[in-house]
Amino acid sequence: MREKICFAILLSAGLLMSWPAHGAPVRTDHTQVELISETESIAPGTSFSIGLRLAPDAGWHTYWINPGDAGKAAKVTWELPPGFEVGELAFPAPGFVPFGPLMSYGYNETTLLIAEVSVPDEIDDEVRFAGRANWLVCDDEVCIPERANVSLVLPKGGGDVNANRRSEFAAARAAQPLPAQWPASYAVEGERIRFHIDLPAPLENATDLYLFPAAEKLIDHVAEQQVTLSSDGLVIETGTGPRVDRYDATDIVLSFTSDGARRQALWLAAERHDEGMAALVSGIASDGGSAAGTGAFAIFQALAFAFLGGLLLNLMPCVLPILSLKALSLTEISASSARSAHLSGIFYTLGVVVSFLLLALLMIGLRSAGEQVGWAFHLQNPHIVGALALVMFVVGMNFLGTFELKGGFANLGGLTHRLTEGRGGEFFTGALAVIVASPCTVPFMSPALGFALVQPALISLSVFVSLGLGFALPFLLMALLPKARALLPKPGRWMETFRNLLAFPMFATALWLLWVLGRQAGVDTLSLMLAAMIGLGFALMSWGRLQARQGTLRWSLSAATGALVAIAGAYLASSVASMPMSRADASANQESTYSDERLSTLHNEGVPVFAYFTADWCITCKVNERVALKSDTVQEYFETSGIEVLVGDWTNEDPAITSVLERHGRSGVPLYLYFKPSGDLNAPLILPSLLTPDLVVDNIEQA
Repeated sequence: MREKICFAILLSAGLLMSWPAHGAPVRTDHTQVELISETESIAPGTSFSIGLRLAPDAGWHTYWINPGDAGKAAKVTWELPPGFEVGELAFPAPGFVPFGPLMSYGYNETTLLIAEVSVPDEIDDEVRFAGRANWLVCDDEVCIPERANVSLVLPKGGGDVNANRRSEFAAARAAQPLPAQWPASYAVEGERIRFHIDLPAPLENATDLYLFPAAEKLIDHVAEQQVTLSSDGLVIETGTGPRVDRYDATDIVLSFTSDGARRQALWLAAERHDEGMAALVSGIASDGGSAAGTGAFAIFQALAFAFLGGLLLNLMPCVLPILSLKALSLTEISASSARSAHLSGIFYTLGVVVSFLLLALLMIGLRSAGEQVGWAFHLQNPHIVGALALVMFVVGMNFLGTFELKGGFANLGGLTHRLTEGRGGEFFTGALAVIVASPCTVPFMSPALGFALVQPALISLSVFVSLGLGFALPFLLMALLPKARALLPKPGRWMETFRNLLAFPMFATALWLLWVLGRQAGVDTLSLMLAAMIGLGFALMSWGRLQARQGTLRWSLSAATGALVAIAGAYLASSVASMPMSRADASANQESTYSDERLSTLHNEGVPVFAYFTADWCITCKVNERVALKSDTVQEYFETSGIEVLVGDWTNEDPAITSVLERHGRSGVPLYLYFKPSGDLNAPLILPSLLTPDLVVDNIEQA
């Protein structure tokens, strides 16, 4: 342990003090990645090409911009010198990557992703380019997100082409789809989508035509594409995907072989022209998995389900720590004026609704950008989990009276303080409640969110607003109704003791978040975060003493020292958390790790399968596992019935599991599926989100 921490410290210090003089290949677990340039030098005021070369190990593959049913395209977060601009990565035409019952698009060989760089008129004698590359690499059994820091240093010069790179870049460009200005459109009717391409000239002897849409989940990637080719047009018809109603246009790649020559690919732009056909609104799945309706009724039902789900969310264990903040606020408003109490409820509700909207916008934006994320996606990021643990720790220290937040800072800024007359803290309470409540999923909530994520933005956001209003309603009613406030205890000296006691649920929440962090990023990250908390606690204690003794130099130095320790610990924890860490496979009792291929194999062998999808940060999941799935009753039933148990762990980002959730109308965990030996693999029994041992057994026996 000590050696690992020392290594992390030395590594972080080395990264800060020096950079490599030249680009070099970086080796990850299953890929070699390198940033290369087509030119030997950079000429001011021109442009040149750089490339990200991904070389997966034999038997492994990477993905196109639209990965298909599952996967994730490579991307780079650039660190460029001032004045430089870099374009989008250009991908080669994709190939097929079948995986069990799924079809993905990608590459089984080394690929070079090219980007064009614009050079300003004034540059240094030596220029460094760097980036954080992220990609997904998979074999026939597992998918692993990988990342690496890549860099390249080039001198100022005439921009001469590197002779050793010329052929590699030329081959990569030849593999890219050629832009074509052929008019193209598509229309949707029911569960079928039809593409029409006007041909300026006949495609002589074209065979093996296939259409790859750039828009994710627009089509059913497994469905056969029916091709009709005539002298003046091409029609390709196939099944629709779950996001078909999200797009009004898409780029497409038309791939074909002509006269036995090398396979060709064209890049076209297609707009949607339904010509009066009503766009069908997808049915919303109930908690048992049945269709609930379409059109306006489905939207109304989604809004109602979201509202009921928000109400029930107040009863879930993940929200209990936030009840500490609510309870403290209620004791304060019991003696407040009606106007103050009303403001308290209104700003708490605003905090809840705005936070739900921000999470929804971020999630929709990431999904539109190609990220496979779902509800509570932020808790898949160890950096966010660690930051939340620190926030809970600070709130607990404040409740203990170790330090006080005074003036405008306590109310999220002076402007907020003036506008809310001191109730800005209620807005923060609402926001914090949403963040901490997000790991929980309740009845009605899962199908509503699953529906929302495949709808246009306005409908999606309306569902999240309804969820927020349901979540905020109990506290809002307590603040607005005088008779409800009259039931609250009268304020007194007991409130200070009560405030101190409320610190401990906040510390318990911080402990839970640290446990999640340890599971996500390892014990080294956890230890460094604990060191950061010790430093932060010392800084807050010193700050409290400084507040009591204004101008005391030693407490100022103590607070600064503690803050530096906290910053250093958090920085090192973040650095270690970014390093790859393998997770152990599920091994409890009869359980094995879920994969579509494993499920298909068992189903073909006639084995009944119970698959459940969970995450370490999902409290609902852990309660269900402890109360129901790990109970003697359920375990014995599984064993005697010969039921194979598969577990999908969504603690960290996993596009394959995200795809499974989406296929069954879910945006997050938990999800419980039972596959009958003689049943349809695509239509399993979906169990409710809250389980008991009898409920599990009864549902399976009645299936």
